[in-house]
Amino acid sequence: MAYENLKLATAAISGDVYLTRILKNGVMSDNRRIITDECLAATADWFLANDKSCKNWEAIGDVHPHLFFTGDLNKAKRIKAILEEKVAE
Repeated sequence: MAYENLKLATAAISGDVYLTRILKNGVMSDNRRIITDECLAATADWFLANDKSCKNWEAIGDVHPHLFFTGDLNKAKRIKAILEEKVAE
């Protein structure tokens, strides 16, 4: 597998992150490797190495993606509680 042909892809059903080739029909090659844990570890390393606590991307429709990082357990608990809140519609 040539490195320039490799892509990161997220499986629709399992949610796992794969390092794979994407075939012409748009599906992942059978020659692939699950790298979910490695991606998460590299993301945490990026936040630490760059002294960052938040990363956001341009909105995709009504979705405004943000990713947060903290080593503070109290902040983590508060952020998690906010994210798990049920929003009244």
